[in-house]
Amino acid sequence: MIFSKKNTYEQHDNEKGSFYRNSIDPFNSNETLDDYTNVDVCVIGGGFTGVSSAINLSKKGYSVALCEARQIGWGASGRNGGQLGIGMRKDQNTIETTLGFDHARELWNLGLESVTECINLIKENNIACGLQKGLLDAGYFAKDKEDFLFKIEHMQKNYNFEGYEFINQKQIKEEINCKLYSSGLLNNFSYHLNPLKFLIGLARLLIKYKVKVYENTPITNIVEAGDNVKIYSNKKIIKANKVVVGCNGYLDKLLGKINNNFIPINNYMIATEPLGEKKAREIIKNNYAICDTRFIIDYYRFSEDWRMIFGGGETYSSKFLNNSKNFVLNRMYKVFPMLKGYKIEYSWGGTLAVTVNRLPDFGTLMNNKLLYAQGYSGHGLSLSTFAGKLIAEKIDGFNERFDLFSKINHLSIPGGSLVRRPIYSTAIFYYKLRDLLF
Repeated sequence: MIFSKKNTYEQHDNEKGSFYRNSIDPFNSNETLDDYTNVDVCVIGGGFTGVSSAINLSKKGYSVALCEARQIGWGASGRNGGQLGIGMRKDQNTIETTLGFDHARELWNLGLESVTECINLIKENNIACGLQKGLLDAGYFAKDKEDFLFKIEHMQKNYNFEGYEFINQKQIKEEINCKLYSSGLLNNFSYHLNPLKFLIGLARLLIKYKVKVYENTPITNIVEAGDNVKIYSNKKIIKANKVVVGCNGYLDKLLGKINNNFIPINNYMIATEPLGEKKAREIIKNNYAICDTRFIIDYYRFSEDWRMIFGGGETYSSKFLNNSKNFVLNRMYKVFPMLKGYKIEYSWGGTLAVTVNRLPDFGTLMNNKLLYAQGYSGHGLSLSTFAGKLIAEKIDGFNERFDLFSKINHLSIPGGSLVRRPIYSTAIFYYKLRDLLF
């Protein structure tokens, strides 16, 4: 069994840089991969899944090498909206219908734990990442009020969860200085933060736990070799007992047809100049992170230095937008026309992995010597961090929690990128119309 990889990560090489990238001191590993390296576990991908896996495995006593094609946080882990939510893209009632109540409840509990795990990591390691409490779903459609009230009652009754708070029409206009929304659902158990500062803070722990970190080291092949696995970076070889793949939307062909389990989606963001706290709170009163209820969502929040960070719009082709600023800017002005006088200082994008059922895709290959976690569908900040813990448990012989995800069935879209991207683009057309008409 042999797998090879193309280079989606190269799409970012011409970018001027995101706000996040310009807010941190980069990790800058000085490790250089030798021609032949032998470790217990090789981790591929320097995002939250990979970094967390490496930390948790090294804490258990495994020797670990981590390979990242560019720099730590180069992919979507360092490019996202920074919303630290409870877990899945789908609401709990839908997951119950898909998987049954018991399985759904186990996943909900893991989602709660994933947020707690992230908060504990931030506090225990003094990671300064602009942590703020509160995520608010902004109701774009009239029917959202009914959906929000049902969700609150359902989660109180069946999960004893008291973290949701309904926001009525008067309150939503006080919370967000925008005329588009008629109701809201506040999640008091969720947070927002600077994701790249969080990730770089975690990556510093790799030094503490003596993980070998190889940046600018793209993996070109993974080959099963008897009881071991050989991982190739061009002609250089890492021999490992286990390999962890955490590439998500940047996976390409590294795992062969496994990438048919998701659609790679390109998403784009902008950041304004700093507005100052007074002006920012005139726009979002309590400094919550916001996500609306359309299928093609807008999501936004204020940064730690009071910039509006606004994300919205998607592209589905393999070609990444060279200049996405206006693509997002038009969406932001529809929500906040009062921002037209402010300078846009940063514009960037990233690629995420969206599964058909919107549930994460965990699995194993090569007789359990290779483990992967991907397909967080835009809700991966907490869960991808937690995935590293579940992967380490699985490698250590404790299967139960990892397998709660790995036993979820996923629809594989045949035909590779030439087919699945057009299929998804065609299917999404209906939802674009729905967002516009209703």
